[in-house]
Amino acid sequence: MTNFDIFRYFLYLGIAGFGGPLAIINHIRQDLVYKKKWMTLEEFRDYFGYSQIAPGPLAFQVALYFGYFKKGFTAAVLAGIGLVLPSFLIVLLFSVFYKEYRDINYIVYGLYGISPVIIAIIFHSGFNLSRSVFTKDVFQYALFFAAIAVSILFKVHILFLIFGSALIAVIYYSLKDKKESGQSLKSIAVVSYAFISKIFLSLYTGGKAVVAGVLGYAGSKTLEILYVFMKAGSLTYGSGFVIIGVLRQDVVENLHWLTAKEFLDGIAFGQITPGPVVITSTFIGYMLDGIPGSVLSTVSIFLPTFIFVSLLTRVIGKVKDNFILKSAIKGANAAAIGAIITTGYFLSKDAMIDYVTFGMFAAGLVVLSFTKIKPYYVIIAGAVLGIVTRAILN
Repeated sequence: MTNFDIFRYFLYLGIAGFGGPLAIINHIRQDLVYKKKWMTLEEFRDYFGYSQIAPGPLAFQVALYFGYFKKGFTAAVLAGIGLVLPSFLIVLLFSVFYKEYRDINYIVYGLYGISPVIIAIIFHSGFNLSRSVFTKDVFQYALFFAAIAVSILFKVHILFLIFGSALIAVIYYSLKDKKESGQSLKSIAVVSYAFISKIFLSLYTGGKAVVAGVLGYAGSKTLEILYVFMKAGSLTYGSGFVIIGVLRQDVVENLHWLTAKEFLDGIAFGQITPGPVVITSTFIGYMLDGIPGSVLSTVSIFLPTFIFVSLLTRVIGKVKDNFILKSAIKGANAAAIGAIITTGYFLSKDAMIDYVTFGMFAAGLVVLSFTKIKPYYVIIAGAVLGIVTRAILN
């Protein structure tokens, strides 16, 4: 097994990896444990468990951990690039086409049908993830519903919801189980370092953007894109749809770079391509600053994950079973999954604009909930129905 072998395998997976992160991870298990025998089942379970600690897309993290522990830094870089490159190129192609031809009637009709289906996918992802991630712990559900309520009623930024829930969870579980929470100061310091580093990264990149704005040389949006996407990339606990929620608040509400409708269209492109859903960042970057913007946004969204994984590989054995860290992740996941639901809620206002689109949303949610049909088939069906219904109604 060489570095090139690793790159070639993950490039193949980046092309064939439809079905979301868990499907991609299952591909890795089947191919690398049982077929190629490049790792043991125990190693696979370790890498998957490690991916719950750092922020970032799960499948991307598993690829990085595999490369790091098997062949080192270069292999990790090649594994990550191989997994992301195909979806980046496909979404970039879609973005070029979209910007040029989105006003054509049949394109408009197709997107009319896709938008409510995307809302169904977001809601289904959120509730499905809550069943998979949450235990029978009532407190996690309480944080989940509290995060939804606070976000909708007060429009609190997802960043504060995630960190606030993590802190509340640490306090709650520490009081509940004082024996387990009696960690050594060293262990707590390691965990605190991880969270403080994440906050520092956001503040540092944000500070650069502010300074650049004051000095008047950020007109190309380069530093703004770097800040927004690195900040979002440091918060992807739970699902790629969490990062979609963070990006929506910044890109649509705060900075007004895209309309809600354009943002929904970008999510659709991310869903019908292989690879992680956060590849929607490529679309946003292209809409902002062409090909340079698409490259910068894509690199910026994945870079925090790479940094955190690089750091964690050195201390992973010390922190993976840390009580404080586990408690914080429970709280962060509860708020993050709640953020998926609120993202669907806010975007639905621009997607479900009449009885037809509401019906498409309901039908999509039923199909996703009670069948094993993949989301990209539901998106294609939505596009066809959108074209047909708009053609008939017009």
